[in-house]
Amino acid sequence: MLSTILIILVGLILLLAAFVLVRMMLFSRGSGGELLEHSTSLPAFAVDPNVVADHLSALIKIETISHEDPALDDTSKFIVLQSTLAKQYPLAHAALKKEMIDGFSLLYTWKGSNESLDPVVLMAHQDVVPADEHTLSQWTHAPFSGEIADGFIWGRGTMDIKNQIIAVFEGVEHLLFNNFQPERTVMLAFGHNEEILGSGAKEIVAALKARGIHVQSVIDEGGSIFDGIIPGVEGLAAAIGNTEKGYLSLKLQAQAVGGHASTPSSSTAIGILARAIDRLQRHPFAAHPAAVLPMFKGLGSAASPLMQLAFSNLWLFGGLVKAKLAKNPEADATIRTTTAPTIIKGGVKDNVLPSVAEAVINFRLLPGDTIASVCEHVRKVINDERVTFEPMPDKAWEASPVSPTDCKAYQHLSSVVAELFSGTAIAPYKMLGGTDSRNFHEISEQVYRFSPIIVCEEDLNRVHGINERISLEAMHKMAEYFYRLIPRWASTEM
Repeated sequence: MLSTILIILVGLILLLAAFVLVRMMLFSRGSGGELLEHSTSLPAFAVDPNVVADHLSALIKIETISHEDPALDDTSKFIVLQSTLAKQYPLAHAALKKEMIDGFSLLYTWKGSNESLDPVVLMAHQDVVPADEHTLSQWTHAPFSGEIADGFIWGRGTMDIKNQIIAVFEGVEHLLFNNFQPERTVMLAFGHNEEILGSGAKEIVAALKARGIHVQSVIDEGGSIFDGIIPGVEGLAAAIGNTEKGYLSLKLQAQAVGGHASTPSSSTAIGILARAIDRLQRHPFAAHPAAVLPMFKGLGSAASPLMQLAFSNLWLFGGLVKAKLAKNPEADATIRTTTAPTIIKGGVKDNVLPSVAEAVINFRLLPGDTIASVCEHVRKVINDERVTFEPMPDKAWEASPVSPTDCKAYQHLSSVVAELFSGTAIAPYKMLGGTDSRNFHEISEQVYRFSPIIVCEEDLNRVHGINERISLEAMHKMAEYFYRLIPRWASTEM
């Protein structure tokens, strides 16, 4: 009898192992999407990398900063930037119709030969964040120097995201130089205030919508070609953003009886607020490893055997996957709605108990979570009627819809990656930050977020941080990417 039970148990174990391994084998084949051939008579991209670097350097020197307080903005800098672009790219500015929207946002239209086709839109933004004055001494080259040294262009905007403005214009300019005529209309949309409210992109979308224009596909800043950043993935992995997380900033307020600090009560406003913040941090949103399943399936055999085994059998290894991804803040943010206390205020004098204390908590919403569900989570976790909260004005929007990967727009994006970055795994990616492109979902079902440069973990800290830079080689290849992509996206067969 015992031997029979053992035989049955061994059989069940072998059956389970076979089932798990078969799922792993199927998973490892990946689903990165079909790569498309594209025949062209265009000559190779023959542009001097030093010229491209000079063009970017000139833009970096123009301090088109978006401040939290708009009164600090110097909008004349946008006029300087735009006149600089006109001088750098005379063919593009002669051939494309230019419009100024919402003050300083730019919309260029390169009319296609077949006006019945929906246009495509290539995006970036003109503005940058300030450089923290307390870190200026830590920069190798000043943040707005645009210095070209040691094989890099240095300064604020070299990665976020004046490099993409230059790359797009280089592609357009040299396609015009080579007498390329798009069949499908190509639009360039460059907002001027993405780093704050992003009203420029909203107004561009509103203008196109009012004209009855439906956009075929959109590409904006986004994922890059990650080198050693994705846990369990060796080699280069191109992460093409096909959705982005939602955004919600809640202002929390706690009230209590004020008075003299020599006779504090057991419940002060700051104490009440501090406990509320602590509870939110100790009760994070649930992790959903399945949220990154499309990415790891797309990466296929580039993922380590352990990750292939785990992701192909989340029903069995979901806990292990959560633990693995949780060790990396970037990876952990891809599987859950995040909670980040960012601002706290309370008190005016060291010996006075404040009657009110306030804090701002920033949430980035995983697709599937909503503003309403996040607010309900906050209410339940804090569980204190003395703490009230409300969304901050213009700082709340839902997660974006998920754009398809089984369409030619995405396949062309992938195909150009394969041409320029041989051997790179390609997969869809969930953008953790916000982009102007989220507004285009109103008029397009195919919105993608991708910046074709190789980045390592150290580079991630440069964005909005110290020593932002891009290599001359990376900048040149980024420009070539758009030179190759535009003819594909501008074709009738797109």
